Amino acid sequence: MMNKKGGLTDLFILMIFAFAIILISVIFIYIGTTTQDKLHETMDDRGVMPDGTNTSDMINNTFGGVTSAYGGLYWISIFLIAGMIISIFIGSYLVTTKPIFFIPYFFVTIVAVIVAVGISNAYEMLMKDGTMASTFAGFVGSNFIMLNLPMWIAIIGVVGAIIMFVRMGSRDEQIYGGGSIYG
Repeated sequence: MMNKKGGLTDLFILMIFAFAIILISVIFIYIGTTTQDKLHETMDDRGVMPDGTNTSDMINNTFGGVTSAYGGLYWISIFLIAGMIISIFIGSYLVTTKPIFFIPYFFVTIVAVIVAVGISNAYEMLMKDGTMASTFAGFVGSNFIMLNLPMWIAIIGVVGAIIMFVRMGSRDEQIYGGGSIYG
């Protein structure tokens, strides 16, 4: 906690990790459902195995559990993104900084919004791809954040700056015992 100088890169880390978390989750869900569907296509016609087990039931009992477990990634991804946003706010609260750093923070936020436009457009292109479009459709909250990423980054950056620089005044009062410097 001591000597934390600021989180100028927090917005970029949020964008990169949010994109990666959603993309990895989409790939896991897509692979899981595709594999289960292909197993059903190739093995359902075999009926009953020599030991008496039904192949369809065997697939559903084994690989079906994996697919249903991956279904939790729809909500886990949005909670991870929300946790990262909250951690940016907490980090902003814990930072002790000088007013001069407001200007670089403001410029970094502008650059982050510009980068967010590209990431949001890339996400939209991936989302509209026919291969995984149905998988992306299940990520309702994550899609909302990623498709409106520039707006989210701007809001998070401004709120983080407000938290960081408003707290700065209260920190000075704690250190120097309050009161005014003019009298």
